[in-house]
Order: sequence, then C-alpha cells, then structure tokens
Amino acid sequence: MIYPFDGITPRIHDTAYVAKNASVIGDITLSAHSSIWPGAVLRADFSSITIGKYTSVQDNCVIHVEGSLEEVHAPELPVVIGDYCTIGHGAILHGCALGNRVLVGSNAVIFNGVTVGDGAIIGMGSVIPDNKNIPSKSVVVGVPGKIVRTLTEKEWERAKIHAELYAALADRYKTIL
Repeated sequence: MIYPFDGITPRIHDTAYVAKNASVIGDITLSAHSSIWPGAVLRADFSSITIGKYTSVQDNCVIHVEGSLEEVHAPELPVVIGDYCTIGHGAILHGCALGNRVLVGSNAVIFNGVTVGDGAIIGMGSVIPDNKNIPSKSVVVGVPGKIVRTLTEKEWERAKIHAELYAALADRYKTIL
C-alpha cells in the first residue's frame, strides 16, 4: 500500500513496481525501473527515502529514517540508495546512505550515519553499526561488519546485471498482478 504522511505522498516513477502488500509511507522517491517486493516496509516520516534507478528492495526489508520531534531532538538522517543496488531479503536500513551497485545481503543491518561506497557488498547477516564508512568496492562480513577483501571486476559487472534482472522480473509482475 502507498500512504501519504504529513501531506507528503510517495513519488513513484511509472516504470517502478511496488507489491500490493508492501508499505511505502511518506516522503519517498522511487526512481525508474526500481522495485519494492512483498512485505517490505519503507517509512519516511522523520526524513526522506530516495531510491535510485534499477534498485530492488526485496521481500520483508525495513527501511526507516532517523529524525526528531519537537519533544525529542535527533539529527535528521535520510536514507539514500543509489542506482543498480540490491537490498536482499529481510535487510534493515536505518538513516544510512548507499552508493551505486551496492549489494546488501539478506538479513544484514546498516544503521544511522553509515555510508557505503559504490560497489560494496555487505554480506548476509552482517551488522554495520552507527557512523561507519565502508569504502567503495569493499566486501564486508560479520557482526560487527569487517572488510575482508576488495570486489572483483566480475562482481562489479554482476551487480548491474543482477539489478537489471530484477527490473525485468518486476515488469513481469506488473503485467500479472
């Protein structure tokens, strides 16, 4: 479902796909050929969520922002996700920024103030705590996440191909659902 919050309705490109049982709430921009899959919850109530083109947010992901109310002051931290990213099943993103061609593995958690550079891979189940900077083309695994190696050229190319695959799959879903 797509819900406005505080008078702001999500902006969803005509070529994007949002599953009927996903929740997309508030100040959200979903770019061309991107997709939000079943059970995902994107809640942009304190700040904004921006998702680039050809990016998939897979089943049961949670994406939320950090912010403040009059009574409680916290820094506003939007979520920004670049182009050709894959956010794996069950991942949680909170107040963070991801570059282009980033792969976030299933059930990974990335939290407030984290920046993830272009082409990085955050392994399944990894946890990236507040205010970390993950360099471009790094492969990160563990709790807390640690850089274990550098991305290969084949993995860099595969990130874009995988994102395009999900865009094509989303187009099929749009025609049958």
